[in-house]
Amino acid sequence: MASLFARALDMKDRVKQAALEVSGLATHAQEPPIPELAAHALQDEQLRALYKCADAYIQQMNAMCDASTRLAEALDASVAAHPSLKAVSSDFVALQGLVNREHLALLGQMMHRKLFKPIRADIEQRKELDASIAQHKRYKADFEAYKRRAHETLEKEPAKRDTVAAELNEAQAQFDERTRLVVGEVGTAMEARSRILCKGLVAFVTIQHAFYHGSEEALSTLLDKVRTHSASAQFGGIGIVALMDQAVDDCRAVREHIAGRLPAA
Repeated sequence: MASLFARALDMKDRVKQAALEVSGLATHAQEPPIPELAAHALQDEQLRALYKCADAYIQQMNAMCDASTRLAEALDASVAAHPSLKAVSSDFVALQGLVNREHLALLGQMMHRKLFKPIRADIEQRKELDASIAQHKRYKADFEAYKRRAHETLEKEPAKRDTVAAELNEAQAQFDERTRLVVGEVGTAMEARSRILCKGLVAFVTIQHAFYHGSEEALSTLLDKVRTHSASAQFGGIGIVALMDQAVDDCRAVREHIAGRLPAA
């Protein structure tokens, strides 16, 4: 009996579907998702995540520079009894403070101009767009509910097929026009955000280069000064310049080992 009942229900559903197909109204009640709105939502998430990452980057860079300054000061204090090293360490502490102040200021200002400020401005300017998208979602829900009611009317009153079809076509045209308008707004916003992201990437690469290149230049100047003015200075019977050269060789060997060009020690 249950099987006969199930088959009867299935036959009833097929008859309904056939009637809808004959009437030209066999449209699913759910409108398909709009790819542009999904892409916009993803881009919005990426932009907000980028802002958080950039903020964390600034904080960590500040922390790194503070830590390097404290380490330089601790090393400077530890060699106070060794005049040959004290001159080098004191110069390094002074240089470290200068580099950190100047380069962190450069990094902070560039990040503010090229990332933080544009992203904040974009988020503020998108309030109207967010309102339009929210309104479109409400309109979509209303439209889908209207289509369901129209289909129910057709099932109960097949004679109204032409009237229902005309009303649905008009409603569909209105919905499509509203969708076209909001998709246009979204497209404009995404183009603007894409420019922010592209400029942000180029700016970040430039900022990184300026920060590390500036630090390298300052430290190279210090090393040249040590080689020139401390050529005869010694510590523990070993020349300071020789110690520097050994450190440079060790650093190169470790770098090559990390890169996989040397066997493990």
